[in-house]
Amino acid sequence: LAMQENLRWEGVKPEVHIREISKYDEFNFWISEYFDTPAPAQNVLDSLAMLNCWSGDAKQIVTQITGQRHTEDKKFPDKFAKFCNALKELNLSTLSEADRKQFQQKLTESIEWRKYDHESECYVERTPMNSYDVLKCSQACFHLFEFLRALLSEEERPPRYIEIDMKAFREKEKEMKLAGTWPPDPPPGPAERDL
Repeated sequence: LAMQENLRWEGVKPEVHIREISKYDEFNFWISEYFDTPAPAQNVLDSLAMLNCWSGDAKQIVTQITGQRHTEDKKFPDKFAKFCNALKELNLSTLSEADRKQFQQKLTESIEWRKYDHESECYVERTPMNSYDVLKCSQACFHLFEFLRALLSEEERPPRYIEIDMKAFREKEKEMKLAGTWPPDPPPGPAERDL
Protein backbone atom coordinates (compact mmCIF):
# COMPACT_ATOMS: atom_id res chain seq x y z
CA LEU A 1 0.00 0.00 0.00
CA ALA A 2 1.30 3.42 -0.96
CA MET A 3 0.32 5.01 2.36
CA GLN A 4 2.24 2.34 4.28
CA GLU A 5 5.29 3.15 2.15
CA ASN A 6 4.80 6.88 2.72
CA LEU A 7 4.49 6.49 6.48
CA ARG A 8 7.61 4.37 6.81
CA TRP A 9 9.73 7.27 5.51
CA GLU A 10 8.43 9.82 8.02
CA GLY A 11 11.26 11.52 9.90
CA VAL A 12 14.05 10.16 7.69
CA LYS A 13 16.96 12.59 7.14
CA PRO A 14 17.20 14.35 3.73
CA GLU A 15 20.56 12.77 2.88
CA VAL A 16 18.97 9.32 3.15
CA HIS A 17 16.48 10.35 0.46
CA ILE A 18 19.40 11.32 -1.80
CA ARG A 19 20.85 7.83 -1.34
CA GLU A 20 17.46 6.37 -2.23
CA ILE A 21 17.22 8.53 -5.36
CA SER A 22 20.52 7.08 -6.53
CA LYS A 23 18.89 3.62 -6.56
CA TYR A 24 16.15 4.73 -8.95
CA ASP A 25 17.30 5.64 -12.41
CA GLU A 26 13.63 5.37 -13.31
CA PHE A 27 13.15 9.08 -13.99
CA ASN A 28 13.33 8.75 -17.76
CA PHE A 29 11.37 5.52 -17.99
CA TRP A 30 8.72 6.93 -15.68
CA ILE A 31 8.32 10.25 -17.52
CA SER A 32 8.06 8.45 -20.86
CA GLU A 33 5.02 6.61 -19.54
CA TYR A 34 2.92 9.77 -19.52
CA PHE A 35 1.71 12.04 -22.27
CA ASP A 36 0.97 14.62 -19.58
CA THR A 37 3.05 14.44 -16.44
CA PRO A 38 0.84 14.06 -13.34
CA ALA A 39 0.54 17.37 -11.48
CA PRO A 40 2.27 16.25 -8.25
CA ALA A 41 5.33 15.03 -10.14
CA GLN A 42 5.37 18.06 -12.43
CA ASN A 43 5.54 20.39 -9.43
CA VAL A 44 8.45 18.39 -7.98
CA LEU A 45 10.35 18.58 -11.27
CA ASP A 46 9.58 22.30 -11.63
CA SER A 47 10.90 22.93 -8.10
CA LEU A 48 14.09 21.04 -8.87
CA ALA A 49 14.51 22.99 -12.11
CA MET A 50 14.11 26.25 -10.22
CA LEU A 51 16.94 25.35 -7.83
CA ASN A 52 19.22 24.35 -10.70
CA CYS A 53 18.33 27.28 -13.01
CA TRP A 54 17.03 24.81 -15.61
CA SER A 55 14.10 25.46 -17.89
CA GLY A 56 11.85 23.32 -20.03
CA ASP A 57 9.10 20.78 -19.72
CA ALA A 58 9.21 17.59 -17.66
CA LYS A 59 11.01 15.63 -20.38
CA GLN A 60 13.74 18.29 -20.67
CA ILE A 61 14.18 18.40 -16.89
CA VAL A 62 14.48 14.61 -16.76
CA THR A 63 17.09 14.76 -19.54
CA GLN A 64 19.07 17.15 -17.31
CA ILE A 65 18.92 14.52 -14.55
CA THR A 66 19.66 11.38 -16.57
CA GLY A 67 21.28 12.52 -19.82
CA GLN A 68 18.78 10.39 -21.72
CA ARG A 69 16.35 11.88 -24.20
CA HIS A 70 14.33 8.66 -24.50
CA THR A 71 13.97 5.56 -22.36
CA GLU A 72 15.59 3.39 -25.02
CA ASP A 73 18.65 5.66 -25.26
CA LYS A 74 21.95 4.63 -23.78
CA LYS A 75 22.09 5.29 -20.03
CA PHE A 76 24.57 7.73 -18.56
CA PRO A 77 25.20 6.45 -15.02
CA ASP A 78 28.00 8.98 -14.47
CA LYS A 79 25.67 11.88 -15.28
CA PHE A 80 23.00 10.49 -12.97
CA ALA A 81 25.57 9.96 -10.18
CA LYS A 82 26.80 13.54 -10.69
CA PHE A 83 23.20 14.77 -10.36
CA CYS A 84 22.74 12.79 -7.10
CA ASN A 85 25.99 14.19 -5.69
CA ALA A 86 25.04 17.75 -6.70
CA LEU A 87 21.74 17.41 -4.81
CA LYS A 88 23.68 17.40 -1.54
CA GLU A 89 24.85 20.94 -2.24
CA LEU A 90 21.46 22.41 -3.18
CA ASN A 91 19.94 24.94 -0.84
CA LEU A 92 17.65 27.93 -1.03
CA SER A 93 20.38 30.53 -0.47
CA THR A 94 20.99 30.73 -4.23
CA LEU A 95 17.40 31.85 -4.86
CA SER A 96 16.12 35.41 -4.73
CA GLU A 97 13.31 36.04 -2.25
CA ALA A 98 10.75 35.96 -5.09
CA ASP A 99 12.16 32.67 -6.45
CA ARG A 100 12.22 31.21 -2.96
CA LYS A 101 8.52 32.02 -2.56
CA GLN A 102 7.80 30.48 -5.96
CA PHE A 103 9.78 27.36 -4.96
CA GLN A 104 7.74 27.06 -1.76
CA GLN A 105 4.51 27.62 -3.70
CA LYS A 106 5.34 24.82 -6.16
CA LEU A 107 5.85 22.42 -3.25
CA THR A 108 2.76 23.46 -1.27
CA GLU A 109 0.09 24.74 -3.65
CA SER A 110 -3.22 23.07 -4.36
CA ILE A 111 -3.08 21.29 -7.71
CA GLU A 112 -5.63 19.79 -10.04
CA TRP A 113 -5.64 16.32 -8.55
CA ARG A 114 -9.05 14.78 -8.16
CA LYS A 115 -9.84 12.71 -5.05
CA TYR A 116 -12.93 11.11 -3.67
CA ASP A 117 -13.88 12.21 -0.17
CA HIS A 118 -15.70 9.26 1.42
CA GLU A 119 -17.15 11.33 4.26
CA SER A 120 -18.80 13.97 2.07
CA GLU A 121 -19.36 11.41 -0.73
CA CYS A 122 -18.14 13.71 -3.45
CA TYR A 123 -15.04 14.42 -5.49
CA VAL A 124 -12.60 17.14 -4.50
CA GLU A 125 -11.07 18.68 -7.63
CA ARG A 126 -7.97 20.24 -6.07
CA THR A 127 -5.54 18.79 -3.56
CA PRO A 128 -2.62 20.38 -1.70
CA MET A 129 0.77 19.00 -2.68
CA ASN A 130 1.74 16.13 -0.37
CA SER A 131 4.19 13.23 -0.18
CA TYR A 132 1.58 10.51 -0.60
CA ASP A 133 0.32 11.79 -3.95
CA VAL A 134 3.86 12.24 -5.25
CA LEU A 135 4.66 8.67 -4.20
CA LYS A 136 1.67 7.38 -6.17
CA CYS A 137 3.31 8.91 -9.27
CA SER A 138 6.92 7.78 -8.84
CA GLN A 139 9.21 6.37 -6.15
CA ALA A 140 12.09 8.49 -7.47
CA CYS A 141 10.00 11.68 -7.44
CA PHE A 142 8.83 10.83 -3.92
CA HIS A 143 12.39 10.76 -2.60
CA LEU A 144 13.19 13.93 -4.52
CA PHE A 145 10.10 15.60 -3.03
CA GLU A 146 11.07 14.50 0.48
CA PHE A 147 14.52 16.00 -0.02
CA LEU A 148 13.15 19.27 -1.47
CA ARG A 149 10.49 19.71 1.22
CA ALA A 150 13.23 19.38 3.85
CA LEU A 151 14.84 22.54 2.42
CA LEU A 152 11.84 24.49 3.71
CA SER A 153 11.39 25.37 7.35
CA GLU A 154 9.16 23.02 9.35
CA GLU A 155 6.19 25.39 9.26
CA GLU A 156 6.50 25.97 5.48
CA ARG A 157 6.63 22.30 4.47
CA PRO A 158 3.84 20.58 2.60
CA PRO A 159 2.06 17.76 4.45
CA ARG A 160 3.08 14.15 4.01
CA TYR A 161 -0.58 13.24 3.33
CA ILE A 162 -3.99 14.84 3.53
CA GLU A 163 -6.65 13.77 5.99
CA ILE A 164 -9.11 12.20 3.51
CA ASP A 165 -6.34 9.85 2.34
CA MET A 166 -5.39 8.90 5.88
CA LYS A 167 -9.02 8.21 6.80
CA ALA A 168 -9.46 6.02 3.72
CA PHE A 169 -6.21 4.20 4.57
CA ARG A 170 -7.27 3.56 8.19
CA GLU A 171 -10.69 2.28 7.05
CA LYS A 172 -9.03 -0.09 4.58
CA GLU A 173 -6.55 -1.21 7.25
CA LYS A 174 -9.38 -2.01 9.68
CA GLU A 175 -11.34 -3.89 7.01
CA MET A 176 -8.33 -5.92 5.86
CA LYS A 177 -7.20 -6.73 9.42
CA LEU A 178 -10.67 -8.10 10.19
CA ALA A 179 -10.41 -10.24 7.04
CA GLY A 180 -6.87 -11.32 7.98
CA THR A 181 -5.42 -9.95 4.75
CA TRP A 182 -3.52 -6.91 6.05
CA PRO A 183 0.16 -7.09 5.04
CA PRO A 184 2.78 -6.83 7.79
CA ASP A 185 3.96 -3.32 8.55
CA PRO A 186 7.19 -2.61 6.65
CA PRO A 187 10.34 -1.61 8.50
CA PRO A 188 11.05 2.12 8.84
CA GLY A 189 12.95 3.64 5.88
CA PRO A 190 15.67 3.16 4.74
CA ALA A 191 15.58 -0.51 5.76
CA GLU A 192 14.83 -2.72 2.77
CA ARG A 193 11.23 -3.76 2.46
CA ASP A 194 10.24 -7.39 1.84
CA LEU A 195 7.82 -7.48 -1.07
